[in-house]
Amino acid sequence: MIPAIQGDRRMTVREVAEALGVDRSTVTRWIERLFPSAVANGQTTYLDEVMVTAIKQAIGTGRNDLCNIAQVRNVTTSLEIEEMTLKVIAYHKAQADRLRAELALAAPRLAAADALMASPATMSITNAAKHFGRHPKAEVFPYLRAAGYLTRDDLPTQDAIDAGYLVLREARCPDGTVRKQAMVLVSQLDTWRVRVIPQIDRWLKKEA
Repeated sequence: MIPAIQGDRRMTVREVAEALGVDRSTVTRWIERLFPSAVANGQTTYLDEVMVTAIKQAIGTGRNDLCNIAQVRNVTTSLEIEEMTLKVIAYHKAQADRLRAELALAAPRLAAADALMASPATMSITNAAKHFGRHPKAEVFPYLRAAGYLTRDDLPTQDAIDAGYLVLREARCPDGTVRKQAMVLVSQLDTWRVRVIPQIDRWLKKEA
């Protein structure tokens, strides 16, 4: 057995026994079982961290040893600490890799959501009419005025607002001025599909 040199991390049987809180005979018995080649007559036996860790774990799980198992289990070698640290690092790396993979899969959906949020929440009556394939000036505006949903200035009446057909918003004109205007919320398009468009169609038939 190579003698211990100053600064190395090996321990004698006595030092291991004291660290684990067991008697030397218990440590010696496990050395003979696990590392018989480490014992040489007339020479001091030195144990490295791998050997100390193996002995600690063996004593901690042994049923027929005369040691205090609870005390042994409370002793943690630096090698075990390093192993646990590596496991923690590996776990967090795996978690980070999983999150990156999930973000990569979600990127198209996030981009679509961003585009939706950036899109206008309202549209003009003209664009709403075109959305449903109706002529704005010949069909939609005349009906909205006749039904009392637009004023003579083409602003939404209270009835139109209460019915959820139109809203009053400020819009910037091409000349840079800001004026109030009747608008249709994107969220109101389904109401237009179910109620306003059928009403326009029935009104047009009566007017024909």
